[in-house]
Amino acid sequence: GIPDGGSGGRGGNVVFTLDESLNTLAGLSARTLRPNAFGGGGAAASSKRGSVKKAAEVAAAVEENNVVVKERLYSFRAEDGGNGGRMYDNGRCGEDCLVRVPPGTVIQTDFSTTDDIQDKTELGTISYDTPSIIVARGGEGGEGTATLKGKKKGATRRGPQGGERGKVHLTLEIVADVALVGVPNVGKSTFLAAVTRAKPRIADYPFTTVVPNLGTWIPPLSGRKRDAEQGEDQAAGSTGLVLCDVPGLIAGASQGVGLGHAFLRHIERCRVILHLIDATSENLIEEYHMINEELAQYGSGNLANMPQVVVVNKMDQVEGGEEAKQELADRLKEAMGHTRLMWVSAKEKEGVDDLMVRMSSYVGKMKESASVAVVANTSS
Repeated sequence: GIPDGGSGGRGGNVVFTLDESLNTLAGLSARTLRPNAFGGGGAAASSKRGSVKKAAEVAAAVEENNVVVKERLYSFRAEDGGNGGRMYDNGRCGEDCLVRVPPGTVIQTDFSTTDDIQDKTELGTISYDTPSIIVARGGEGGEGTATLKGKKKGATRRGPQGGERGKVHLTLEIVADVALVGVPNVGKSTFLAAVTRAKPRIADYPFTTVVPNLGTWIPPLSGRKRDAEQGEDQAAGSTGLVLCDVPGLIAGASQGVGLGHAFLRHIERCRVILHLIDATSENLIEEYHMINEELAQYGSGNLANMPQVVVVNKMDQVEGGEEAKQELADRLKEAMGHTRLMWVSAKEKEGVDDLMVRMSSYVGKMKESASVAVVANTSS
């Protein structure tokens, strides 16, 4: 009879998509499973299924969840395309597999057997500007017999083309407006607790902070009223700032010394560096230069070009009054090469409100400049 077989449907894609409710990649850990429609909004293998002894039970678990069980490797698979039918009935396309991740997730193709970042190619970063990235595209369905109509005798049909397969490496980079950097025990956590509702661990010994801490500064009521008059979302605190407290840096941090190296990548996602200095330190100029050298030596050196505001903390403990304070300010400005210098006492909350209002204005101007640059680039 007349060839009337429909073609097969296209397979679904594996798509990593933004989920604003998430702030960690823990959903992809070995002990959690958050399945979506076709095999994984989270880990494809949990500890429970990894401990199954009987092969039949393992096979049933794989078939039920549409996943491949591997230790510490999690597989996500989209739905296959449907088969074609008679009377020119083409198969339906397979549904995508959506893997939900928090903003700031960097996706890299991983072709290495080590943790060497140079062996990975970056596909992109999940953000509000880029809410989804396709990491593997579905294959094409095979051609049905209907495609032979009008062709010469002996013509062949194209068979189904398999979809893409690969391995990706995920890294979460914290997204914040301001990064707090400095040597250990300079008062970064105390400052974060003074201006936000964050409750970081605070103690009088170095390396109290071992993981980055986030906090959100909410502008004073007068600032929020001004936003409301301008049509801004008052409840969201549109002029608020997100601060990231990075573990203290020491000499050699860019090469892996101390705790800060593992978190230096988070600074790259910030707009401004708030460089805290201990006013009671005997070597504060040397410490200032050391921090900047470590920032310059990390990665491609972009951290050294980020805008920086220097804040002298513990000003209430400076001996010698205003004369000693002015002398210290002159030394710092000479070393800094700019005049963005402020004084605070995070413990006593002196000067912190004025600093944060100024920071909000400074970051706001940077955001406006970035928006103008994007508009100019798109219109050119």
